[in-house]
Amino acid sequence: MTIHSSKHQDDVDKNARSSYFNLPALDISVAFPQATPASKFPPCASDYYQFDDLLTSEEQAVRMKVRECMEKEIAPIMAEYWEKAEFPFHVIPKLGALRVAGGTIKGYGCPGHSVTGAAIAIAEIARVDASCSTFILVHSSLAMLTIALCGSEEQKQKYLPSLAQLNTIACWALTEPAYGSDASALNTTATKVEGGWILEGQKRWIGNSTFADVLVIFARNTTTNQINGYLVKKDAPGLTVTKIENKIGLRIVQNGDILLKKVFVPDEDRLPGVNSFQDTSKVRLLCSKFL
Repeated sequence: MTIHSSKHQDDVDKNARSSYFNLPALDISVAFPQATPASKFPPCASDYYQFDDLLTSEEQAVRMKVRECMEKEIAPIMAEYWEKAEFPFHVIPKLGALRVAGGTIKGYGCPGHSVTGAAIAIAEIARVDASCSTFILVHSSLAMLTIALCGSEEQKQKYLPSLAQLNTIACWALTEPAYGSDASALNTTATKVEGGWILEGQKRWIGNSTFADVLVIFARNTTTNQINGYLVKKDAPGLTVTKIENKIGLRIVQNGDILLKKVFVPDEDRLPGVNSFQDTSKVRLLCSKFL
């Protein structure tokens, strides 16, 4: 029986390996010429179900405007930013120019699209990149819609015009570490004090939160034990937002952990239309039309 030294065995193993171990990285375009890179989107060559016939001329115009922008401006850069798990902030003005933020909201600088038109816009964004559509959905269909449905007239006039142009960004903070999106079991509290409220608690997996200018926060009123809504500014003392790292999905979306430590919110930034668990469900139900 022949006993080889460990060095000799290593040499044998190395020689036994197939040659591809020492070759350069495979060029996908050469090996698979039929493959289409993620940054290139083939034109829609057919409308098999005659879907376009169901759209108004305005809805068709929205669809084509969003499609052109997404294919030309967004598709070429999304793979790079997915790899880096970073958000491409320089595209926000281009998305703002599409006039889709605010969706079906009428007035206050919002586009006032039909439900179909708003859904078509989101679908065209998602066709190119799901992270980009998630950014818009959180900002528009959750945060802006909450202000439009549950905010005072003063709050609508103050916040919605800037949000509609994407000059400012919003997030929607319901989910918590212990209870997910179960609004009936929220631990974050809101305690009434002179001139406003003190918020204490945590939120988790909140999209857009690391760079949002306005945070829509849901908390339990310690007096009534009901769920209330509040508009919190990004620079509020006691507010800390930390990015959640090492995600494997929707990597461009900047999800964050929110910590609220004695954050003061003035009375004028409490959403008067959020007074119970059912009010949060109302917003989520309307948002589901665009998902």
